[in-house]
Amino acid sequence: MRKIILTRRQIYERERQAYEKFCIPPLILMENAGREIALEARRITKNKKERKIIVIAGPGNNGGDGMVAARHLHCSGYLVAVFFTFDVEKAKEPSFTNYKILVKMNLMCEKAESRRFNLAIKDAELIIDAIFGIGLTRNIEGIERDLILSLNNSGKYIISADIPSGIDADTGEIYGTAVRANSTISFGFGKKGLKTEKGKYYAGKIKIVDIGFPPELYF
Repeated sequence: MRKIILTRRQIYERERQAYEKFCIPPLILMENAGREIALEARRITKNKKERKIIVIAGPGNNGGDGMVAARHLHCSGYLVAVFFTFDVEKAKEPSFTNYKILVKMNLMCEKAESRRFNLAIKDAELIIDAIFGIGLTRNIEGIERDLILSLNNSGKYIISADIPSGIDADTGEIYGTAVRANSTISFGFGKKGLKTEKGKYYAGKIKIVDIGFPPELYF
């Protein structure tokens, strides 16, 4: 896999080509992305006694990546709690499929609200940020802002899925507030916004991972 840096538009175009030209559906890319997050979480916590992890998932595919990670960690023996920033019954595919799997596997899944979320943070060894991905183009307000502030004040190790929530994927600018991650697992391609001063500060250690894009798309 070549490591190339792309804009939001360029990444969306490659996702389109992966599906239309190579018959790779978003569900497969999401599965691979979530597995990579889980692998990183296991690596970070391998010498820790506590095996409690929180996933906070937003309404887009980024949230679905977090749900896949939760499943893989659950299957590896971790105690995983998934908090949603939205009404998950209204989730779109392929995220909704992964939500249904979590329910069938009896993972703890609930709507995030500040008090309960803050209580859960205290016992967690690690937090996975899967609130917003590269599609974010608006200021973060309300409960989402409060949750991100709680993450940043928690003192816990944070892994961001693809890009820290609140960062513009093209410019690295902050949409009001953003997650300060310890590490960011970037799926398939580097993001232009993470090459900027602010982007690098909020992303922490950046790792670009292969999630199954064909080599023909690395140009």
